[in-house]
Amino acid sequence: MSRAFRNRIPFLLVGIAISALFFHTFPIVADSSEPSATLPTRRVLLEDSSYATKATSKPDVVRVPGGVKGRRKRIVVTGGAGFVGSHLVDRLIERGDSVIVIDNMFTGRKENVLHHLRNPNFELIRHDVVEPILLEVDQIYHLACPASPVHYKYNPVKTIKTNVMGTLNMLGLAKRINARFLLTSTSEVYGDPLQHPQVETYWGNVNPIGVRSCYDEGKRVAETLSMDYHRGAGIEVRIARIFNTYGPRMSIDDGRVVSNFVAQALRKEPMTVYGDGKQTRSFQFVSDLVILVFLPIVYTRYYCN
Repeated sequence: MSRAFRNRIPFLLVGIAISALFFHTFPIVADSSEPSATLPTRRVLLEDSSYATKATSKPDVVRVPGGVKGRRKRIVVTGGAGFVGSHLVDRLIERGDSVIVIDNMFTGRKENVLHHLRNPNFELIRHDVVEPILLEVDQIYHLACPASPVHYKYNPVKTIKTNVMGTLNMLGLAKRINARFLLTSTSEVYGDPLQHPQVETYWGNVNPIGVRSCYDEGKRVAETLSMDYHRGAGIEVRIARIFNTYGPRMSIDDGRVVSNFVAQALRKEPMTVYGDGKQTRSFQFVSDLVILVFLPIVYTRYYCN
């Protein structure tokens, strides 16, 4: 032991003695005004006061105030600048959802969604679904594809690529981000049907090599892909087979019966009726299509027939 350390021992002992005497003479008394060191009480919405006093009683159901809404859904609509797609976008924006429109503007028109451009919940992307795209959304409405014979026969290879590769890309996105997927199919999947009216269990009477097959067979493949992703990857899939739809924003030169009648009436020309005039068609107004098919088919777990 060094000499310097031995010289400090008396001072150390004196310090310890003085400290013991001080704490013995002036004991510390806890101040009741200070808050306890316990954890804060957990708070719940609209907690019943009886729950705090009756630990053994069953608590009331916690209610969320009416003004508190759920999280806004983020939705992508392919072909959202088209005739049907733009009306769907209107409805989704009206619901308060955040909407991303993807459209290559082949048959879509920017004017159809122009009134949403200043809305912070709306975004327009000019993109072809044949090419992949990465987004973070909750739901995917896949409408992208020309639906008029005039348009889809203009470039049949592009039409079937849109139906097959475009659907593959959107299903791949749905799988990656676990989004619910809606495919807009068509009554054309039944081909030239021998059964009227058609039911979903009817497989159709189809022609895989005709001039309209790029659209018909493309949609059939799109349905096949959707169900394979549903069965194989667990993707939540909806398929809506749309029949003849009419209403505002439809193209007057799309070659379908309603637009042809309207165009000929505006030009004061005789209305053309093909065949013997005994054909039957199912018609629906575009707002009815959006309200009665698209919204229930996405926001419930039931398929719409």
